[in-house]
Amino acid sequence: MAAYHPPSSERELFLSATTASAPTSKHNYYSPNAHSSASSSSMSASSSAAYSPVQYHQQYSHESPRGLPNSIQPLQQQQQQQVQQPIMIVQHPPAMQSAVTPQPMEYPEYHQQPTHETLRRMLGDFKDPPALKPKTNASRKCRLVSAIIGGILLLGVAVFLAVHFILLNKPLVIPTIKPITPTFDNMPNLVISGNQILYPNGTAYSGRGVNMGSWFIMDAIYSGFVGLEEFEFFTVTDQRWNQQTSYQLMNTYIDNAITPADYDLLGFLGFNFIRLPLHFRNFQDAQGNWILNSQGEVDFRRLDWAIANMTAKGFYVQLDFHVWYGRETYYGGVSDADPTLPAEVAATYQKWRDMGAEFLTVLTSHVKNVPGIMAIELANEPVPSYGNTLSVQWYNAVRSADPDRIIVRHFGVDRADPLQYNWTNMIYGFHTYETAATLSEFQKNSLDKCSDRFNVPYYLSELQFVDYRDFAPAIKWAQGPTLGVNLPLWALWTYKAVDFNGWALVNWDKNYQVDLRKDSLERINQVWKSMPGLDLGGSLSQWGKSFLQ
Repeated sequence: MAAYHPPSSERELFLSATTASAPTSKHNYYSPNAHSSASSSSMSASSSAAYSPVQYHQQYSHESPRGLPNSIQPLQQQQQQQVQQPIMIVQHPPAMQSAVTPQPMEYPEYHQQPTHETLRRMLGDFKDPPALKPKTNASRKCRLVSAIIGGILLLGVAVFLAVHFILLNKPLVIPTIKPITPTFDNMPNLVISGNQILYPNGTAYSGRGVNMGSWFIMDAIYSGFVGLEEFEFFTVTDQRWNQQTSYQLMNTYIDNAITPADYDLLGFLGFNFIRLPLHFRNFQDAQGNWILNSQGEVDFRRLDWAIANMTAKGFYVQLDFHVWYGRETYYGGVSDADPTLPAEVAATYQKWRDMGAEFLTVLTSHVKNVPGIMAIELANEPVPSYGNTLSVQWYNAVRSADPDRIIVRHFGVDRADPLQYNWTNMIYGFHTYETAATLSEFQKNSLDKCSDRFNVPYYLSELQFVDYRDFAPAIKWAQGPTLGVNLPLWALWTYKAVDFNGWALVNWDKNYQVDLRKDSLERINQVWKSMPGLDLGGSLSQWGKSFLQ
C-alpha cells in the first residue's frame, strides 16, 4: 500500500497527498522524506542502539512533547448569577383590649356555688397533694453538683464531636517531593527465579502498582468521551475529521492528562510500579503504517517522555499491548487459528497476528536498553487461541528483539505450561474484580495453585474492588500481609478517570467530558488543555483519600 509523507515543517501531522516507495517490510511507513531504502531491519537496528541510562533520561524527561500547532483561543466562561429571594416579614397587630366587662359565673341549676363535697362527688375521691418541703442547703448543693457534672459531660461530648469532625475533614496535604536524580542505581533489570520476581542480588521484588488506563489507549469509558464505546475514539474522529486530526487530538490529550506531579502523588501514596497500556494507533495509522519522525524512525517521543519521567521517580514500568490491529473489527479474530476456517478468513486473522508480532518486535527493540522497563505484556485479555498460536507467535516476536525481557502472558487465554513451549522469564497475569472479602479465597484457590503448578510468578495486572465504597479492607488487602496475604505484584485499575468515581484514584468532574461527535475542535482542545492536574480537594476520590489516612 502507498506510504504517506507528512510535510517536514509539520512533524506532528503525518498524512499528506504525496507518495513514496514502500520499505522492505510487511507494512509501509510514514516518512517526511522519500526513504525508499528504509526497512524494518534498519529501523529496528536504529531503535535498539544502546542507551546510557542518564543520557536517555536527559534526552527525554525534560523534552516536553507539548506545543502542537494549535491556534485555539480559550472559550469565554459564562458566569451564573445567584438570585436572592426576598424575605417576607409578617407583623402581627397588638392585642386588642376587651370592651366587655366580665360577669360573675352563674350556675343555672343550683343557683349557688358547689361545695367541696359536691365537687368530690363530681370528680371522684382524691387525696390532697402533699405539702411542699422547704428547701434546704443540702438539696441546693446536690442540684449544684448535678449541674456541674452535666456541664462537664456536655463539654466532653462537644469536644469529642469537634475533634472527630476535624480528623475526618482534615485537609489533604501532599508534600512537595524533590525530583529523583536519574542514576538508576536502584532500578536494575529484574529476573525470574521459579515463582519469584527478584532483584539481581536475590532480594524479592514487591510491586505495588496502578494502571494508567485512560491515558495512551484513549479509553472512552474512563476518559469522559460522551456516548462512545470503549475504543471508539479513533473510529469517530477519523470519520468526522481525518487521521491527521485524530493524531493531533490524541497528542493533546496525552500531553495534558498526566504530568510529572502525578508521579509525586503516586510515590507519596506508596506505589512503585506502573502498568502502561498502549494502543497500536499511538505509533501507527488506521492501516498499520508506522508514524515516522523527521529522521525516518518510528515516532516514540511521547512514550520516551512518559517512561523517562516515570523511571526518574523510581517507578518500574510494564508496557501492555492493550489494543492491537483488528481488535475493533472482531475482538477474537487475532486469536482465531481454527484450521477449519475458510481460507480468506484465516488469511485475514493471520495478517492481524503478523502485524501484532511486528508491533511487539519494534517496540521491544526500542526499549531493550531503556532502564526501568520491567516487562512487556503480549496482549490484554485475548480469547483462547487454537494450539496457543497467538501466544507462541507473539512470544517469539518479543524474544527475537530481546532474549532476556520478562514477558507477561494473560493466564485466562490458555492455561499452558511454560515448559511445554520452552517459555522463560514468564509471568502469568490475572485480572480480578471481586470484593475485598473474597479476594483472599481467590488467591488461595487460584493464584497460589497456578503458581505452584506451573512454577511461575503470578501478577494481578488489573485489580479492582467491587465494594469500593468500603475502602479500608481493600487497601489493607492490597498492601498485605495485614490480612494474611502478600501479593508479589499487583496494579490497581485505574489511576485517573472523568466522572467515573469508584474506579479511579483521581476522578475529574463532568466539566471535563467532551462529545467527540458534536463538540468543536476548539472546545475539545480547550477542555483537555485546561485539565486541573492534582486538585486534591476535589479530584482525589474517596478511594484515593483512603491511602492518606
